Amino acid sequence: MDRITLATADGPREYRLFVPSRGAGGVSPLVPNPPLVVFLHGTGGTAEWADDETGWSALAGREGFALALPEGLPPDPARPPKFLTNPRRWNDGRRAEGEDGASVNLPPSRADDVGFLRAVIDDAISRSQADPGRVYLSGFSNGAGMAFRAAAGLADRLAAVAPVAGYHRVPEGERPSRPVPTLYAIGSVDPLVLPRGGEVRNPWEHRLVRRPPVVEGLDRWAGLIGCRTPPELVADADGLREEAYPGPVPFRVVTVAGLGHHWPGGRGRLNHRLAGPPSDRWDATARVWEWFKTLARR
Repeated sequence: MDRITLATADGPREYRLFVPSRGAGGVSPLVPNPPLVVFLHGTGGTAEWADDETGWSALAGREGFALALPEGLPPDPARPPKFLTNPRRWNDGRRAEGEDGASVNLPPSRADDVGFLRAVIDDAISRSQADPGRVYLSGFSNGAGMAFRAAAGLADRLAAVAPVAGYHRVPEGERPSRPVPTLYAIGSVDPLVLPRGGEVRNPWEHRLVRRPPVVEGLDRWAGLIGCRTPPELVADADGLREEAYPGPVPFRVVTVAGLGHHWPGGRGRLNHRLAGPPSDRWDATARVWEWFKTLARR
């Protein structure tokens, strides 16, 4: 996997790029015009940690798609990133300190992450010869919030988006130029992104903060892409509840019973005392990719 550095308005920024090959060892000609998946880590994460947790590059090698893993910026870029004191994160649209559950110890990012992701997509397409009509975006936690915001700002570049375990915080006035197909997933017992809302204590706080129900943000996103509320129940069996917002493009919501704040089906390496229990009931990497494959940008 190559490490790529791009010049941006926020200074040099990095992403990792995996480009599939036809044969073992990477010595055969590249897969022609592969799809491109972009995956965003959560607060405090890195490209390598996120890939190891989710298995995206292993799947990309088997399925023949290109994979870009961008990295967010820490609050103080002059200091080394550290999970608790200077974590990499995304400007997902959260407002002033203390509002909407925003951390007072970790102020909102002001980085131009939408612009950065546009540059990542353009560069990755150029390097991998990926199909511009099959660019997909997913993310976890704060990366999921950024996926929503990027889907609003980069609707012209994305065929579909799949945020997992994050909040929709797209600022008022930012609207997608076209409806973007969306798949959202959340654990039923997520203690950090509460499906029903409530008080949360995260690693960067020394107090409880109140956060809204996840459905409030999902309903708002539904309105932005032309879907109707409330969602309709599609299936509820084997610990998986699936709902769909009727509208011009697919918008599905999957709730995984017994899952905390982890990537569904991932390695579950976040501290269980903080993030709750992992679960392999739903393999998000495989399921998201299977869903992406059914869609192309119109």
